[in-house]
Amino acid sequence: MKTVLITHFAVLLLIIPGMSWAQIVTITGYVNNGSNGKAMENVSIFEKNSGIGTITNQNGFYKLILDKGDIDLSISNGGFKPVLHHVEAVSDTTLVVSLQPLLSSKNRQKKNDQVHAELELEKKNDRKGFKLF
Repeated sequence: MKTVLITHFAVLLLIIPGMSWAQIVTITGYVNNGSNGKAMENVSIFEKNSGIGTITNQNGFYKLILDKGDIDLSISNGGFKPVLHHVEAVSDTTLVVSLQPLLSSKNRQKKNDQVHAELELEKKNDRKGFKLF
């Protein structure tokens, strides 16, 4: 009788961990700049339902380990349009995302040209002071 119980217990120990691993999927991928195709570092990838997130490495690579099912990814970085992506994950998935800049480089240059300040040097009581207009 002890042999039967030990055998059943051993079989359960082998089956149960396998059942729990079957509930997990890995979402991997790359994020690149949509205007020049370069890999983007430190982009935020956040899964809204679970609250799990990560950032991309210097090669634009990311990896998330999540439960199977509906996955709502929010992919964002300052200066770029955020991307919302819905995935019904039943197995490991790879996603490659291109983020589009909020402003084109020409518009960014025009905005930088519009911002300026004048600096005037004036003397007051033998001390140099700066006056910003």
